[in-house]
Amino acid sequence: MRRVLTALLLVLAVAAAPLLLVLAVAAAPLLLSVPAAVAQDPVELGSGHVVDQAGVLSDADVDTVEAATAALKKNHQITLYVVFVDHFTNPADAEDWANETAARNDLAPTDYLLDIETTGENLYLSGDDSGPVNDRELTTIEQQQVAPKVHTQDWTQAALAAAHGLGNAVDGGPGPAFVWLLVIGLVAVVFVLLVRRQRSSRSRRSMTP
Repeated sequence: MRRVLTALLLVLAVAAAPLLLVLAVAAAPLLLSVPAAVAQDPVELGSGHVVDQAGVLSDADVDTVEAATAALKKNHQITLYVVFVDHFTNPADAEDWANETAARNDLAPTDYLLDIETTGENLYLSGDDSGPVNDRELTTIEQQQVAPKVHTQDWTQAALAAAHGLGNAVDGGPGPAFVWLLVIGLVAVVFVLLVRRQRSSRSRRSMTP
């Protein structure tokens, strides 16, 4: 009985071997086509403003982002570089990676760098303390405008959000000085209204017999 089972299994194995070989050959291109995530050291930026090491942008996407960075340079005299990688490494922290890349490329105070990790969705918008956009504004742009696009993997819109946010910040949106002026103005208006009301009350009392 055992000999019969062994012989049967052997026959089945021989019969199935060609089918398994065909399946392996058919699946090989699919397996090879899946890109492996690659850890990326800080990069050289080169002559363009977009570095896509992760391969998430089409040529049209790159052109769109380049156009936005060119407009930012023309209208606001600041430069934005955008880098996409699979993983940050040496260093692994997004902030340290961006600052190391900025230092290697001798970025000026008017140069800004957005780095995005496409697999972990980590990001950082790096800028010099002496630049026209302060740290609070950079954090707001990064967290409120860019991060939502990164979380939905809308890579092109994430880069455009950074460009638009930087442009608006340089334009001088309602910053702290504006807010204080507005508060002072409102206080002055309230004070004038109170004084006028008080004088009117006194006038009515003085006319009362």
